[in-house]
Amino acid sequence: MRPNFQGQKPEAALQRAYEFLSVGKQKDALQALHDLIKDRRHKQWTQTYEQIMLLYIELCVNLRNSALAKDGLYQYKIITQQVSVKSLETVLEKFLQLAEQKALEAQKHSIEKIEEIDDLDVADVPENLLLLSVSGAVAQDRMDRTVLSPWLRFLWDAYRNCLDLLRNNVYVENLYHQIARQSFAFCTKYQRRNEFRKLCEMLRQHLVQIQKAQQSTALHPIRLSNTESLGHMLETRLIQFDTAINMDLWQEAFKSAEDLHSFMQLGKEKDKKIIRPTSYANYYDKISLVFWKGGNTLFHAASLLQRFCIFKDMRRQFTGEEAMDQATRVLLATLCIPEGAESASMLAKHLDIEEQHSANIRILSSLLRLPITPSRSGILKEIVRLNIPEMASPAAYALYKCVETEFNPLRTAANVQMHLSNIEKLGHLEYSQYAEPVKSVVTARILKQLSALYETISLTRLHKLIPFYEVVELEHRLVNVCKQQSLKARVDHRSECIRFGHMGIAFANDLESEVDTNTSEVVKARSHLAQIYNQLSQFDTKQRNVMQEKLKRQIFIYQNQKDADFERILARRKRIELYKETNEQVKREKLQKEQAQANKQEEQRRREELKKLQEENKENERRRKLNEQEEIQRKLQSEKLKKYQAHPFFQQLVKEHGEAIFDKVDPDKLIREKRIRFDAERREQQTKLQNLEKKYDHTVRAFHLEEIALWKHLSDERQRIYPGLHEAYETKRIEKAVKERELSFEKYAYLVSAKEGAKEFMRSVIQSHAEEFKEQQAAWKQRVEEARNKALKDRAERRKEQRKKEAREAEQQQAAQAQTQKAKEQRQTQQPQKPREVEQQQTPQTQQQPKKAKEDEQQQQAAQSQQQPQKSKYVPPSMRK
Repeated sequence: MRPNFQGQKPEAALQRAYEFLSVGKQKDALQALHDLIKDRRHKQWTQTYEQIMLLYIELCVNLRNSALAKDGLYQYKIITQQVSVKSLETVLEKFLQLAEQKALEAQKHSIEKIEEIDDLDVADVPENLLLLSVSGAVAQDRMDRTVLSPWLRFLWDAYRNCLDLLRNNVYVENLYHQIARQSFAFCTKYQRRNEFRKLCEMLRQHLVQIQKAQQSTALHPIRLSNTESLGHMLETRLIQFDTAINMDLWQEAFKSAEDLHSFMQLGKEKDKKIIRPTSYANYYDKISLVFWKGGNTLFHAASLLQRFCIFKDMRRQFTGEEAMDQATRVLLATLCIPEGAESASMLAKHLDIEEQHSANIRILSSLLRLPITPSRSGILKEIVRLNIPEMASPAAYALYKCVETEFNPLRTAANVQMHLSNIEKLGHLEYSQYAEPVKSVVTARILKQLSALYETISLTRLHKLIPFYEVVELEHRLVNVCKQQSLKARVDHRSECIRFGHMGIAFANDLESEVDTNTSEVVKARSHLAQIYNQLSQFDTKQRNVMQEKLKRQIFIYQNQKDADFERILARRKRIELYKETNEQVKREKLQKEQAQANKQEEQRRREELKKLQEENKENERRRKLNEQEEIQRKLQSEKLKKYQAHPFFQQLVKEHGEAIFDKVDPDKLIREKRIRFDAERREQQTKLQNLEKKYDHTVRAFHLEEIALWKHLSDERQRIYPGLHEAYETKRIEKAVKERELSFEKYAYLVSAKEGAKEFMRSVIQSHAEEFKEQQAAWKQRVEEARNKALKDRAERRKEQRKKEAREAEQQQAAQAQTQKAKEQRQTQQPQKPREVEQQQTPQTQQQPKKAKEDEQQQQAAQSQQQPQKSKYVPPSMRK
């Protein structure tokens, strides 16, 4: 039975835990520390508590006990959240560090275990083969499940418990966001998709709790009105968004985009400076990728367009490679949008979920901060207004012109294929992803254009005109276009052709336009046909003959009146199509007006914001300059007064009138008079220059008027002559190319015939000069040996001369040192000591003699030092003066 250690002091409990660890009882040590932490009598924080918690979490990690770790950390938070938040941060960081370290060790151990048993020279034992056939998992997966998975589960529990522990507390807000970002890194490193979804849902629940706590009386809640808190949340959501994209979790990426958009809107309402334009640009770039993966080309293009507008507003000179790259992406993304992408599909209309589709469109528009729903035509007009096609690469601009401005269905597919090949040659991987959607849009456009030109076209001819797909795939594309009610066609496999605008299809479509074909009407039609079949099956032979005669008469009447009926039906079809086109045109114009009004309002708002910002900057700059000018004026006035104080005229004025005279009389009066004269001369000079400029302007204008006729004549002459010159040049170029090709063939045949002769000639030349080559090689080796011997001899002589020179310099230095020492000893023997009385009676001349002798000695030493060689020499401290 485990003894009860409750009621003891923290130091004693810590010592008791160390005693348990010394004998290898980790569970007992953990339980002893847990009893102390749970004890209500010890709720005052001390430094010993931090040591206890560090040991406690270490034991929890070693024993992989998440429950006790969570309970202990919760109790420690209650003790430290108002006294020592730094200690709580230290304990949590240590806890996560130990858990991550254990997970890394487990991963490494799992790989090492596989390497120990993985011997390629030994065949698999029957047990492993049987396990592999039953489970279907490889050895590494089984080892990870056995060794690594428990530690990953413990690490995930550690992150989750820490986030739950730190939520909605302003004191540990920074640590909360730091652990959240570490959790995202954990999910990315180990590819934990389910844990990432749970983590995102947990953060959303925490946010809901923070929003509910805004009006409550909770202790130390996080306030959403604080810009610093909003900045932390925004940064964490950005990392969450990036992590979802990196893990290919596009549903979670879309949810993260919604969370991020709500934070950005909230931050913009609190403080516009908290959201930088670069953050918006990064947001639009990431969400465009989400839309692309979701197959929504309309909003993908809209997000790229928004990103382009932000970069253009943020940078005054938005040109160069970056501008061309972004413009090309926007243009290609816009060309990928199919017609009618903004409207609901036929399935949505039949299922009566158009309202749901409209709601989804509004949500997506709000994510892009768009006031109205984007459309293909609206985006095209916007990119034309922003001059994006001209800013894009030449290949993309040519593709845009071919798709949007040209009507040539017989050559459109070939031209598009050529332009797409040119775009792929640019070397950008982002451009290649738009190839297939562009082909799909071009295919639908070509089919619509062909339906306006032909009534029947063969499948072979259609495949030649649209070589993007095989025949079966092309038929699927045609069916999809017909489903969208963009085209009326029928595939006739017996004749291997396609019939556009068939009468039966037209009649069915007319019925669809007049009557809503829902499920109940289909049931009625089916029952009606069944009744007709039952009645017809009861007719006897006589009635059948009567019906056949009646049928023949009807056929005869039909043969006589079919042309008139056809014209009547065709006219009705044209009237219906005209009505549809007129109605669509009215709707389009109304939508364009609304979009133009919204764009105008947005542009007005942007201009007002920019104008307000510019006015504030101008006001601040004006104030700064005014303060600087006042400071400069004060300094100049003080300097001017100091300058005049040294002037004799100033002293005279002070004596006569006092210093108060300078308050009434300006000392710069003479300078002012000179300035007045200078201004008069300058105005006179400006008047002369203006008169001369007017005269020159009239002369230049007359020259320009005369040049207009000459330039027009020159332009007409060039337009008349240049086409002929171009044709002549092309003819010469083709003839020259043909002649060069024929000449190349002749030269190639000649060289092939001379190849064997050339080889034989080379062999004969090599054999004839073999002896001469050997003789020259021997002579070269002899010259190299002579040069080497000469170089060695020269180097020996140089070394000998160098040694002699060094010996002479050493002898000169020793002689100079001996001479200096001898002169010093002579001076010391020539200076006798004199009595104190005689020394006081010396005249000033006799007192200056030792000083003069000392100066002579210094000069002599300086001369000797100049004669000696300039080399550094070490002088002992005892000989230093």
